[in-house]
Amino acid sequence: MTQNATLPRSRRPLLAAAVVMTAATSLVAVAQPAMATSHRPCTVVKHSSTDGVAKQGTATATLGADGLKVTTAPGKNDDKVSWRDNFRPVAANTVNELSYETVKLDEAGEGVNDAALPAYHIFVKTPAGEGSLVFEPYWYLGQVGLPGNPQRGLRTEWNVLQGKLWTPSTTINGLTKTAGGPPEKTFAQVVADNPKMTVTGIGFGLGTYNPGTTAIIDDQRFATKTSCTDHQWSTGFRNGIWWPGWLR
Repeated sequence: MTQNATLPRSRRPLLAAAVVMTAATSLVAVAQPAMATSHRPCTVVKHSSTDGVAKQGTATATLGADGLKVTTAPGKNDDKVSWRDNFRPVAANTVNELSYETVKLDEAGEGVNDAALPAYHIFVKTPAGEGSLVFEPYWYLGQVGLPGNPQRGLRTEWNVLQGKLWTPSTTINGLTKTAGGPPEKTFAQVVADNPKMTVTGIGFGLGTYNPGTTAIIDDQRFATKTSCTDHQWSTGFRNGIWWPGWLR
């Protein structure tokens, strides 16, 4: 079940995934607002169930007060969780916001992928056919000079427009088909190589070979010059009582 509402901006304190490095006696990462994230008034799509979330193997998806918790079992490389929202095609060169929030909740141990978090999926169509673009936080951290795994227990907003993307498709000019990266180009660079490309949907995926992962995903945003949609998951939507994340 989904409901629509409008909120003026994102509602939770978090670490934005745009960072700057400052030189001192040691290297320090300072959180800054994600530069391409507008958080302008946006239509909120309220998900009060896990409808539409696909699970494979022993993977799970559970609705919580502060988002959707997805899991894969330790050592289970075949587990995966995914979700997709299709919409009327929009010109890719009008897109000006792609972002989402995650929290990594698992603990290090045998059969656990320390790098894994749900990826942001962008579904597209070019003259060569349908395809998809994938953003993964792990690759992004290395791209901005913070190599390593995503920090556990920290709600983080990822600005997809700032990161580089990879594709499992053969229909997107300028990108080589891969099974998981490395990413090659930003969304803007992909659009420049594919001027007739349209976006036909968004989604997320915690794919195979990401065992032992537990994470929350929420606030998946997609915006163009004329519209903005924010997908949120919460048990609070069921009874009409909903609070910002920092009050839950």
